[in-house]
Amino acid sequence: MKFQNLLEKNGIKIFLFVLICFIWGSTWFTIKVGLQELPPLFSLSMRFLLAGIVLLILLKKFNIQVPVNEKQIFLYLYLTFFSFLIPFSFVYWAELTIPSNLASILFATMPFFVAIFSKIFLKEDLNLIQGIGLLVGFAGVVFIFNVDIGHLGDISSSESVKFFVSMMAVIFSALFNASSLIMVKRYGGAIHPLAINFLPLTLSGLTLFIISSIFENWDAIKFGVKGIGSVIYLGIFGSIVTFTVYYWLLKKISAVIMSLTAFLTPVFAILIGVFIGKESITVNILIGALLVLMGMLLVNSSFLMKKITNGGKYE
Repeated sequence: MKFQNLLEKNGIKIFLFVLICFIWGSTWFTIKVGLQELPPLFSLSMRFLLAGIVLLILLKKFNIQVPVNEKQIFLYLYLTFFSFLIPFSFVYWAELTIPSNLASILFATMPFFVAIFSKIFLKEDLNLIQGIGLLVGFAGVVFIFNVDIGHLGDISSSESVKFFVSMMAVIFSALFNASSLIMVKRYGGAIHPLAINFLPLTLSGLTLFIISSIFENWDAIKFGVKGIGSVIYLGIFGSIVTFTVYYWLLKKISAVIMSLTAFLTPVFAILIGVFIGKESITVNILIGALLVLMGMLLVNSSFLMKKITNGGKYE
């Protein structure tokens, strides 16, 4: 009971909120660290398989069923490819070239794609402020893509094309993840949050493991502290811990506060990349980041105002 009473304290809730923002922000740099010893697809497959095993243990412990019917099978397969396998492969491949802080900023465009897809597929209206938010966010992406890569380090002209393709890969990763959120909203409402990711994570891990065995050079794999540590950190803390804490906090803290995780995560990613990873950041990237984050707040403005007017507060 003492532990439960401790969890109910607002200070602990604030700490946990900041903690998950920090962990999610740190995953971008952790990915880059792990890639120093493990090839991208192998590293990603280990992360997903580890997370799948932990999820299976949790599902068994709490007696949570994974429902299976025709629509749910379609959803699991869609999430396998468009929430995990393809977008995360894009991110891991991209981080072989671009700084982790830049990848996190580009991925922060996901709410813009969610807004657009919601308008197209869910027939949800976009108001003027949200429209302005999309334009501001797009302007931020334009600023970022005008980056002078010479200020980011020793990048030859022959690598510049790969640099920009890597940035596009992260943008497409955000797009695919946004489409997955729409699919979950349409078909996954009745599925437990832990159950909905078990099969997609496991199938993605197995598929990536097979692909890695065919196309990646396993002789170059180093099972050092960086490689193994990144897999454990990303699989346990970056996936399971944050996911579980996030849904627990949703029941305790207003949705207004929780929605700010999307805003704070890239801020932590930038700080970690610059101060711990010693990554360079240009004026264009800073301006672009501010515009993207400002656009994100405007796009989510209707949701935020609705919650505020409904009295968004601690329960």
